[in-house]
Amino acid sequence: MQVSEVRLNLLKTDSAVRAIGSFALDGAFAVRGVRVMEDKKGHNFVAFPSREKQDGSYEDIAFPLSKELYASITGAVLDEYHKQVEQKEQETAAEQTKTEEAGETAPAPKKGKSR
Repeated sequence: MQVSEVRLNLLKTDSAVRAIGSFALDGAFAVRGVRVMEDKKGHNFVAFPSREKQDGSYEDIAFPLSKELYASITGAVLDEYHKQVEQKEQETAAEQTKTEEAGETAPAPKKGKSR
């Protein structure tokens, strides 16, 4: 099985969740609710869809059964996450550059009495 598509939405939160999305296997089976999380050391990992049990613990609903498929899925999801984060950083830097350039070329406001 190959990961054929990964879709992620980056989140701006103070929580450990950095992105949420879905992936497809062989273009035939989709899994929604996968999350990119950040641990206390700043490392990213993939959390599979889960539900809360009555005792307050969580159990995964969908998950890979082999190490190879787990590595393939997490690798594809994290690659897409890093690609989107880098793209977002580039867009932010480009916007800052445009703002700075516009600020330098714009005439200063005229001083005088206001009505």
